[in-house]
Amino acid sequence: MTSETRVRDSFAVQADWCQRLGSPFTSRLLEGVGRLLDRSTKTGQRVLSWQGPPDAMGDGLALRLAGALHALARRGDYPDLTNLYPPNRLPDAETLTKVAMNAIRDRDGEVEQWLDYPPQTNEVARSAILYPGLMQIAAETGLPLGLYEIGCSAGLNLIPDKYTFRLADVTAGRTGSTVVLAPDWQGASPNGAEPLIISRRGCDRNVLNVRDPAHCERIVSYVWPDQVDRIDRVSAALELARTDPPRLEQADAADWIESVIEDDESPGMVRVVFHSIAYQYFGEEAQCRIAARIEDVGNKATADRPLAWLSFEQFEDQGPRLLLRLWPTGECRVLGFGDAHCRFVRWT
Repeated sequence: MTSETRVRDSFAVQADWCQRLGSPFTSRLLEGVGRLLDRSTKTGQRVLSWQGPPDAMGDGLALRLAGALHALARRGDYPDLTNLYPPNRLPDAETLTKVAMNAIRDRDGEVEQWLDYPPQTNEVARSAILYPGLMQIAAETGLPLGLYEIGCSAGLNLIPDKYTFRLADVTAGRTGSTVVLAPDWQGASPNGAEPLIISRRGCDRNVLNVRDPAHCERIVSYVWPDQVDRIDRVSAALELARTDPPRLEQADAADWIESVIEDDESPGMVRVVFHSIAYQYFGEEAQCRIAARIEDVGNKATADRPLAWLSFEQFEDQGPRLLLRLWPTGECRVLGFGDAHCRFVRWT
């Protein structure tokens, strides 16, 4: 299969997933552009000659281009494109594809630059399943939490205690927050205690600064434009994060974990390593190093210096699952399942 064929196939697959996940606009956009994009522009040449894995499990190429066009539409200085984007009604496929192709041609340099950036949606809704996991850890250890997130993007899931949660018949988190997470909750109500988070750190190869307007615009532009609730949610979370941003470091995930998860930290805090829909992007070697380091530190954990590994990642054909491993026992269990945007949570 040629590089171009792989790329066009990845656009078609991503368009199908966007449709399934409730974004007919992005689905229609990617289907048309993926079919008609040619090599007459720098953008087209680069996309169709892409050497890495173009699919969502790899480089997310289609979503890079979708983010570029969304950013251009949001700026409002290419009216033909802006006028087709939500909140306007869904345009027909032919019109949308024609205008998108014109925009790529006319703003080729701007659009092509976006291909440098991997998609970083920093999906805040994932806190709706991560937070009850933190509640479980708090209840079982009786200790405050220190958070360590790998693949943190702008760190919006490092501040879950600033959000309000409505989880079945349980209300948790900060009362009256501007970010309210209320997924379709299936199963028993979550058990646990409100976690006291006393430290929070994160790493990403491309850390985004919540106080940089250009970075904030990039975060919002990666959200699919017809999912207004997601755009509103991430915008509100960015506002909350700006008041007291978590500590974020630009680093390789494996290098960072090996350096920060020390086994001689002071007792009285449970260290929580967590990540959500990120592990797949680290590569097999990095995954092995991360797991080995966590396992090594976990084996030295004690009741007053425990370690937790909380992950919300794709699991076979069942979708993403929330998995908790807690030391000093090292017990591993599945806490729940959800979809990638946590529109629903099935608590087990």
